[in-house]
Amino acid sequence: MTLLPVLLLLAAASPAALGAFDVNQMLADKSQYGSFLKLLTQTKVAEETNQLKSASLLVLQDKAMKPITSLPADKQRMAMANHVLLKYFDPIQLGEMKDRTAMLPTLLSNTDKKLGVVNYTKASDGQMYLGAPGAACVAKLVKVVAARPYAISIMEVSEAILPPALGGSGGPGRRAKGGKGKVKPKSSDADEAAAKPATEPKATDVPK
Repeated sequence: MTLLPVLLLLAAASPAALGAFDVNQMLADKSQYGSFLKLLTQTKVAEETNQLKSASLLVLQDKAMKPITSLPADKQRMAMANHVLLKYFDPIQLGEMKDRTAMLPTLLSNTDKKLGVVNYTKASDGQMYLGAPGAACVAKLVKVVAARPYAISIMEVSEAILPPALGGSGGPGRRAKGGKGKVKPKSSDADEAAAKPATEPKATDVPK
């Protein structure tokens, strides 16, 4: 009789249970991201994101959405998919990377491996930047909006991350010194077990 509650708790704490998330629900009460959420839902990218084992969603405030909303419908879907990283990240994990730069695969890589990647770089002042290949790496990581370690992280960026093929501006942009690194789309169970717990599920500014 006493074993049943214990089994239920173990089931609730299983990786499958911890991995389930709903980005629509997590952003529903955050009106500043209303346009982003609307387009995320319309393009079905929200549905695809919710089916991932783990992910990091890079959101934009309404005032920064014009570069995406002005695109044709098919390119809007590609642009939104490029704002979904295929692994859980938070500022702590990004800041503790061995290399100061890395290539982070996005949901867009499922259909376009060449475009479906985001360049990450950490400047000497600690500010973190993101950008698409061939475009300026100037989108600042602003803050953590919401998170469920190690399932989903929602982080605000200052501007859209678009490759030139989707309207992104060309140029090397601002980059930090350091070597090149590559992060695989999915982490192993051993990696997840070794990872440090994220400390901030609420909106938190990224140190500048």
